[in-house]
Amino acid sequence: MAEVIRMPLLSDTMTEGKIVAWNKAVGDKVKADDPLADVETDKATMEVVGYVDGTLLYIGVEAGKAAQVNEIIAIVGKEGEDYKSLLENKSAGNGQAAAAPAKEEASKEAAPAAEAPKPAAAAAPAAAKAPLPDGAKEIRMPLLSDTMSEGKIVSWNKKVGDKVKADDPLCDVETDKATMEVVGYEEGTLLYIGVEAGNAAKVNEIIAIVGKEGTDVSAFVAAEKSGANSAAAPAAAEQPATESTT
Repeated sequence: MAEVIRMPLLSDTMTEGKIVAWNKAVGDKVKADDPLADVETDKATMEVVGYVDGTLLYIGVEAGKAAQVNEIIAIVGKEGEDYKSLLENKSAGNGQAAAAPAKEEASKEAAPAAEAPKPAAAAAPAAAKAPLPDGAKEIRMPLLSDTMSEGKIVSWNKKVGDKVKADDPLCDVETDKATMEVVGYEEGTLLYIGVEAGNAAKVNEIIAIVGKEGTDVSAFVAAEKSGANSAAAPAAAEQPATESTT
């Protein structure tokens, strides 16, 4: 069965990606780890792999043009396979995202009844919020495929204290489809690693922080782990809904 390749979410601020170049042409054989295209985001240029073995049946975005995150950019399948039905359902991928708010609202409606018998919880002191220090930037687990919910850190190519450039491969991440490099997006010093090699992180979870050498990010990290910053970061809260779109 043919598989659609969508524009992945390669950074937490990315809304679209520009196809710099296609490394394969329609009719070419591709493997799961073949770099199909070079994509320029708001932060860096990265390779997008095919995720599946097969034949490149369709290219939806020409080189030099941009595609929105989760937009179909290619289709891979068996040679000669009919893929037109996949293109007819181009917008169907938004259904899951559209359904998410309804589920959230249903949970909110049910919440008062569950919380009513627990007045003691309301008396608990709130954990302190802490902003990210100036000049520091969090690196989050990117959405590397349309079915990805988490990524496993196979290895770190940098350690805390190392200098990094925007296009340096910080780590290798294994998804449900392939293993890819995650770049740093920012220039500076690697201040924090949030997920050890061998462990997995959810999409949009902070896996590292890059910034000026000597910057103390411990208060921010503690607030993130405790959930104290969640109320102050609506953008991060909204991100998973976009990322879970298929």
